Amino acid sequence: MRVILLCLTFSTLLACSSPKQSGLPTSETETTFAISWLEDWLSAWELTSTEVLQLPKADPPAMLFYDQKYVYTTSQVSAPEGVPFSGPSFFGLELDWRMQEHRDTLIIPDGQHVPVQLMTFAAPSASPDSAPFFVMAAPDFWKTAGIDSEEVGLEKMLTGVFLHEFSHARQMQGLGEQVSRLEQTSTFRYDVSDDLIQEYFSGDSTFVSAFRNEAELFFKAANAGNTADRIELSKQALAMYDQRQEVIRSLNPTLVDLDDIFLTMEGTGQYLIVSWLTHPQCKGGSVDLKTAIKATRRQKTWWSQDQGLALALLYEQLSERPTWTSFYSGDPSSLIELIKEEIEKTSEK
Repeated sequence: MRVILLCLTFSTLLACSSPKQSGLPTSETETTFAISWLEDWLSAWELTSTEVLQLPKADPPAMLFYDQKYVYTTSQVSAPEGVPFSGPSFFGLELDWRMQEHRDTLIIPDGQHVPVQLMTFAAPSASPDSAPFFVMAAPDFWKTAGIDSEEVGLEKMLTGVFLHEFSHARQMQGLGEQVSRLEQTSTFRYDVSDDLIQEYFSGDSTFVSAFRNEAELFFKAANAGNTADRIELSKQALAMYDQRQEVIRSLNPTLVDLDDIFLTMEGTGQYLIVSWLTHPQCKGGSVDLKTAIKATRRQKTWWSQDQGLALALLYEQLSERPTWTSFYSGDPSSLIELIKEEIEKTSEK
């Protein structure tokens, strides 16, 4: 998540009484082809949020998607002169989709005007009573930027990226609110985001080495062949984690809480990518677990994403019945908390 605080046939475009804007698609076929990916992404969310996360249904966030020429949005703010079209439903709910030319400037659902660029993020609404919103560039942006996945290809990778980021919109009223509260209690050298710890410590070679060893040990624990080895490796990794957090605490105690929150948010987002890639209904065919994890880790560039994935995979292995809803509720748990609970349960048996 770059936080700014980051399988059905497409429905037929309806004729509408509003006059067409200059430059809008002139045929149903043209529009259908241009945004078929949107139907795929939302269908993947319906599948994984229900079957993998087992989340109860909830209202959708305000959504803004865009390609090189148009915005496709459910936010009237983002398309004040938009032409209605029949876009994808959301768990059977018909949405008020609109499209219009963006002319190289996006109006984010919270009213900000930003230049068109490659980005994807979920963010809370400025109003406490309003839904969060979600923004993501269309596949052609990613392709133009030269982004791809050697392991699974661009289409599968982008569906995974969408699922990861879209899941954060569901976390805004829980973990996201915790971030906002903590942000108000302290001052920070950098903007508050899931990369905050990395920005503070990336220049400290000792810390970087310790962090990477810790992350790999959590992955090793998740991949252990038996319960005894998994518990022992988990305890070793948690000891390294505790030592690392003491270093963070000495700098700013609030960073410790933010570290746990962002590891949880990023870990659950990364886990959803792996779950989608390995799911039997993954469009284009499911991927084996090893390849899915490699594709999701990519270059292991982002600390919270990489270690977060290790924590999510470990929690899945430790728990007989993983409760993913714990990370999407108004009173959320952290991955570290639940991992420690599972280890304690096992030790008591």
